[in-house]
Parts: sequence; C-alpha cells; structure tokens
Amino acid sequence: MPNTPGFAQSLARTITRSLAPARPLAALACVLALTACVSSRPTDRPLPDARPADFALGLTVYTPEGAVRRPGQRAARYVVEPDGRLGAAVGQGASVTVRPEMARQLTDAQRDRLWDMVRATGFDAVSPALRLSSPETFDSPSGRRVYLVEITADGTRRAVAMPEGEPETEPFIDLADALADLAWVRP
Repeated sequence: MPNTPGFAQSLARTITRSLAPARPLAALACVLALTACVSSRPTDRPLPDARPADFALGLTVYTPEGAVRRPGQRAARYVVEPDGRLGAAVGQGASVTVRPEMARQLTDAQRDRLWDMVRATGFDAVSPALRLSSPETFDSPSGRRVYLVEITADGTRRAVAMPEGEPETEPFIDLADALADLAWVRP
C-alpha cells in the first residue's frame, strides 16, 4: 500500500461512500485508523531542504495564566494544512485535540518561510527526551510554558515538546510568533 496521506484520504473516502448510511461509526473508525497508520510513524530521516508537498504543521502553546510579552506566548493551537489553510484557536483550553477554525489561506511564499523556520529550529537535533510518539496524550506540566510542535513531511509525522526557558527553545518561540502573526494574534 502506498504510504502517503493522499492515498489514505482517498481510500477512506472510497470506504466511506461504500458503507451503508446505517454504519457511520464504522466509517469513522476506518478513516481514523487509516489516518493514524499513515501519519504517525516516527522517523530518523532528516528533514528535506525544500518544503515537501505534504508539509503540515501543528503548534500548540500550553501556558500558565498571566501576562505575555510576545504573541507566540499566548495559549493557542495553530494548524497549517498541506493545502495552506491556517487554523487558529487562541485561549486557555487550546490543546492538540482542538480543531481550530480557519484563519486564512497561506501563500506558497508564507508556507516556504514556515518550512525554513521549522528547519531552523533544529527539529532533527532535538533531544530524544523531548520527542513525542503520541502528542495526543501529552500532559503539559502546570506552571510552565511548553511549545508542542508537530510536523508532517514526506509521509512521516514528528513531534516535540519544548519547554520555555531553554536556549534551544527560542527558534520554536519564533515559529509560534510567526504563526500568531499570520493568524492576526496580538499579545
């Protein structure tokens, strides 16, 4: 079976159409299972230089209550889909399970800039202790701001949780600021 998200989505649509209307739960289970199988395999392959066609980005900012100095420090969930749709949900309660509303359609140049920023974070060099195999089950520590970043590229999904206050976290905060700016979020 080809290992691409587009194939899984196409197969899921075919399965969903072929199932009787009395079986919506079965169809949903098939779609979720196929999506999980294709997109959640960890990898040690380095990120490619050019933005891949399936590039998707999720960034969730878990933050304690209080003042923020930068837009990217606000509690939020940002999702960039492979087609360039940017979704944003801002405020306490934002998590990886939140499906944000569309904020805008990004241009190719904006998506390329985000890809360059992802590469500049040193995503591939992040300590294994900060990598996540299942971001959906991440439990953010209270009292500390954490940036949970998920990327899909070349058919693989990767995720890291970067705590604020560490020097290697600064490029991830810059990425959060860029997403906040694209979604018109202010501090």
